[in-house]
Amino acid sequence: VTNVGEHLSAKQWNEAINKGAIVVDIRNHYESEIGKFKGAICPEVETFKEELPVVRDLLKGKEKEDVLLYCTGGIRCEKTSAYLKHHGFKNVSQLHGGIIDYVRQLDKDKSLENKFEGKNFVFDERRGERISDNIISTCHQCDNPCDTHVNCKNENCNLLFLQCLSCQEKHKNCCSVECIEVINLSKEERLKLRKGIENKKMYHSHSKVTLNLKALK
Repeated sequence: VTNVGEHLSAKQWNEAINKGAIVVDIRNHYESEIGKFKGAICPEVETFKEELPVVRDLLKGKEKEDVLLYCTGGIRCEKTSAYLKHHGFKNVSQLHGGIIDYVRQLDKDKSLENKFEGKNFVFDERRGERISDNIISTCHQCDNPCDTHVNCKNENCNLLFLQCLSCQEKHKNCCSVECIEVINLSKEERLKLRKGIENKKMYHSHSKVTLNLKALK
């Protein structure tokens, strides 16, 4: 990838934010849902492939303004900054090393202000690494403050969603009535249900998935 945006250190990044630059989160919605830079534009997308044209549309008319991009480790920003510059955006910069390196720089220099709120989504069993004490998201079932991602216990579903400890206990680690019914079946019956299931949605999207909570109340 050539002609990418300027890489900014944590200090330069904070200064650019203070000057009023537009901040854009180049991650998927389930990542930004639990943590982001305050005031960032967070596209409602589930894959990076979807993101580029969406970001371009969201920034339409702002081609001459300062635009700041960030992601987890910086790779997605390389492609996005080059894409935006190709489409006429003049002043595109990106957070060097992404959120991961931003946190490392904060740990190294305690004088730097942390402008990131909540957790950084990570792709391992932890699901998230806390960056600040803020909880900016809510449980998808009861709407109480929560930033804990879980997978639905029903293997046929495996939906990734936010569920607080209370709802995990109340709803048997499931996302819906249907899934509770499935996990109560025998192993043989569950295996029968798995046959033919392909391309199952993995992530909860408020706009595309409605969790059936009737009778869970």
